[in-house]
Amino acid sequence: MLTLTGVTKSFGDRRVLDRLDLDIRAGESTALLGANGSGKTTTLRCCVGLARVDAGQIRVAGCDLARNPQAARARLSYMAQKTTFPSTLTVRETLAVVAKLRRVAPAVIDRELDACGLRALADRNVGQLSGGERQRLAIAVAFVPDVELYLFDEPSANLDPVASRMLFARARRLRDEGRTLLFTTHVPADVRHLATRVVVLRDGRIQNDGAGAFELKRYERMLERDLWGDDDGRASDGYHHDDCVSAVDRDGRLRGPGAVA
Repeated sequence: MLTLTGVTKSFGDRRVLDRLDLDIRAGESTALLGANGSGKTTTLRCCVGLARVDAGQIRVAGCDLARNPQAARARLSYMAQKTTFPSTLTVRETLAVVAKLRRVAPAVIDRELDACGLRALADRNVGQLSGGERQRLAIAVAFVPDVELYLFDEPSANLDPVASRMLFARARRLRDEGRTLLFTTHVPADVRHLATRVVVLRDGRIQNDGAGAFELKRYERMLERDLWGDDDGRASDGYHHDDCVSAVDRDGRLRGPGAVA
């Protein structure tokens, strides 16, 4: 469904993605984890064409993003960490514009107003919304198109508990319908509730890749060691402990427990 082959991306002299190979199969719900600066957001931005890769190829449902960007983007929906909408448009008008651009029937507007708890805010200007309300609008916008692939960047950020439950309930329904999900997060609970697969990035390459519950447990151990250090009080990077993260071959392939082909 989504394939990245040798994807490299630099900003100035800093290489953010380093020959990244990633294959997300149809129907998978994949959590993309890693420290800040590991390349998670850049990966998603490259997949939707918001960042142009320096080298490599990205294919969405068989469509080459570079050669046929419109066809590739028509098969996905993307929710960014921070989404900006015209402040003078109302919530309803914003959804109407998105529905028109994505060639979706206008009936979807009322569906999303109800599903995202925006009915009472439908005629309010976006500029008058709180941060949490704007995030709910971003969720509604992401679910306007009926597509095969959904990309979410830190989807639960800035959401209150009710909105977060709403978002993940809808995402789980998509997963159960066989849609493909790829999302970034720093919240282990997000992974437990949604992911069937966990991919850990470090310095723009895959550090770990495996089944959701198994890899999440090791990722949590890694975070704990990073935060509290080893028993002797020295900080640890966590990535070099066999019980946290499996070793990786020089070519980036995972070795050891939890490895996937």
